[in-house]
Amino acid sequence: MFAMERKIHSLKDATIFLNPIQELLVKVIRAGFQDWIQIRSFVNMLEGGVVDYKPRTKAGIIHEHIKKYSKRTFEQIDDIVLGEFNGVFGLVVKNELFIRFKKMDKGFSVNSYFTLQHKKYLAQAQIEGFPETPTFLFAGYIPDRTWSEILGVYVACWVNDRLKWVDEFGNYSSQQAYFDFDKKEDQIYKEIEKRVKGKIKIRKQGGNKKQNGSENSQ
Repeated sequence: MFAMERKIHSLKDATIFLNPIQELLVKVIRAGFQDWIQIRSFVNMLEGGVVDYKPRTKAGIIHEHIKKYSKRTFEQIDDIVLGEFNGVFGLVVKNELFIRFKKMDKGFSVNSYFTLQHKKYLAQAQIEGFPETPTFLFAGYIPDRTWSEILGVYVACWVNDRLKWVDEFGNYSSQQAYFDFDKKEDQIYKEIEKRVKGKIKIRKQGGNKKQNGSENSQ
């Protein structure tokens, strides 16, 4: 039997499914990050002084707490299935989107070891244990340099090493949020695309999108 072709939704199409849960996604990500702040404060008061956690450890702690809040928030919502898919926690939204949670860098790429499964996820390929048709997305956050606050919460769609689109929740109007790097349907989208590309270029100057193997895998 041949595998079904995976849908690659544009941002304009994806927002149909993202808009009803946008505030909830932001809420669970921020709640997970706030738990990390409280954990760090408590640990640093223990005997021995401040603990210098590695970025991968910090991201792992935050990820587990985002999972906690996600289960509490999404498990009772119709048309959302959440759980572990071949070892990866994620949400399936109306069988149209598959969302996994990640820490992001300033170019909106996800910090992870480039395992075969991760490469397949980036390529929007078929993966054993994952649903066959939904668009693979990342919902994530960019922390500040000290991991004391979140600079932004985003949902991003990657196809291999190319950022197809990114939605920065809360920082654009609904019209401005609908940019797509493939479909230049009208002048509005073209102008928005120019602004977004400029923003991404500025952010990429602060770090290389490709990881060097020392990043977190959550």
